[in-house]
Amino acid sequence: MADVSQPSTLSRNTVVFSSNRALAIALSLLAVCVIWFGNTGYRLLGEPDEGRYAEIPREMLASGDWVTPRLNGIPYLEKPPLQYWATALAYSAFGLEHWVSRLWAVTLGLLGVMATYMTARTLWSTRAAEFAALILVSCPLYFIVGHINTLDIGLSFFMNAALACFLMAERATLGNIRRHWMWACWLALAGGFLQKGLVALVLPAATLAIYALVYREWQLWRRLHLVAGLLIVAVLCVPWLVLVSRHNPDFLQFFFIHEHFARFTTTVHSRGEPWWYFIVILSIGVLPWIGTMLRSLFADSPASTGLNVPVLLAIWVATQLAFFSLSGSKLATYIVSAVPPLALLAGRWLDQHATARKLWPPAILIGLWSLLFLFSKPLITHLMRPGEKQLAYLQVSNWGIVAGMVGVAGVIAGLMAMRRDDLRTAMVSLGGGFSLALGILMCGSNSLDALRARPGLAAAIAPHLARDASFYCIGMYLQALPFDLRRTCKLVEYTGELELKFDPEQRHWLPSIAAFAKQWQQQSSAVAIVSPYLLPSLQAAGVTPRTILREDAVAVIVKP
Repeated sequence: MADVSQPSTLSRNTVVFSSNRALAIALSLLAVCVIWFGNTGYRLLGEPDEGRYAEIPREMLASGDWVTPRLNGIPYLEKPPLQYWATALAYSAFGLEHWVSRLWAVTLGLLGVMATYMTARTLWSTRAAEFAALILVSCPLYFIVGHINTLDIGLSFFMNAALACFLMAERATLGNIRRHWMWACWLALAGGFLQKGLVALVLPAATLAIYALVYREWQLWRRLHLVAGLLIVAVLCVPWLVLVSRHNPDFLQFFFIHEHFARFTTTVHSRGEPWWYFIVILSIGVLPWIGTMLRSLFADSPASTGLNVPVLLAIWVATQLAFFSLSGSKLATYIVSAVPPLALLAGRWLDQHATARKLWPPAILIGLWSLLFLFSKPLITHLMRPGEKQLAYLQVSNWGIVAGMVGVAGVIAGLMAMRRDDLRTAMVSLGGGFSLALGILMCGSNSLDALRARPGLAAAIAPHLARDASFYCIGMYLQALPFDLRRTCKLVEYTGELELKFDPEQRHWLPSIAAFAKQWQQQSSAVAIVSPYLLPSLQAAGVTPRTILREDAVAVIVKP
């Protein structure tokens, strides 16, 4: 009887184990989604980037023109259209909401974490994958950029997805499997081009070229399926380039020369920073894990007859750092794509070399970050002068206190696991706790956005803005306002980043207050937002409006 019942018992135990494992995986995925998407709908649109990238797809959906992106009615051709297309489709499915405008960027940020996990799991082990993913989500640079509606997190996803597919292809032993992975790699590169342009092709090519030069691995290029790959990129990317060029004759010169070559070699966009700028940004952005990452970069790689993955990842990081540092245009978000390969290296090193006790440096750094959040209110009170700015940061500090408590709780749980030499639990406590703290802290961004634009401005304007009323933006342009009002404005004495040569009839722009005054007099109903310093100029031009709102940064006037 014992012999008969034993298989049944083992079978039941196996079923129970499988069910528990499935439940644990489901709960883990739910926790990740709650942490990652939790603050997406709470935060207002930030100025200027989030407002811009919310408005362009709104206008695309409203106009029905899916070829030429427009900002405030004027063709906006700085970047390719993939994110605009995806967001416009999301609007059509879920409505014109702030969280929907972020959906593409935030989802790609999470998919980047999943790609990092799957890459590490395939190359090394499940534990290395868990560590790499936890490190990535708890790097402030990746977490914050991954929750902001910009193009950079999408570029990071596509470039690192291409790298992951390439590594899978190199690992494959069967020719057809290798070919399929390389096709996927080229698909990701095409996605990267449609997300942000040539940089998605230049950086991976430079990385492979440097690796091949260092290792004299010239056969590497033969395994790329270049002809098929370039055909994939051409089929996916060239049609849009052709169509948009037909609608906008100066597009190719503007897009490839001005927006790529001139942006890289000059400070035409007024975003110049010192050469060491990205070194500082990257160091601060990965600060809890910077020691682990440095150790992984300089760890000895085992001898291998195949591709040396750690060295390739290190070259990938160095290439990005050098490229963006040499560029004449620098924004902190550009370097976010260097964080996933660093997380891969750090996850591998922890899996192969570390014990729980070696988590003391990140535990201390996460603890210091958390204490900074926790005691931010007295620090702000003593370091900032009283005023509107201090008040806004004090409101942020209310979220910081909660974030600090969560971060400290994660550190305490991590320290308890370290005492038991439980590396996995310590990593979950430290990484998961700090990422949750970052998500809570970001909820305070609404107070900072109030410094740049009044959150209730759209609500104040809407009752006075009838369907047939004209709407003007004089000397200023708040990127999120047209999205909140669901309509564009006519710009007056403002160009900003808009290339007016793509609006030759100037239907959306007036060059002077005198021209505005002439139109204003002819309007039966009109509303305008204006920089307060221009109000005397309006009066001098004969404009006698009724002011319904006046603050330090903006005034709202209506036709009396």
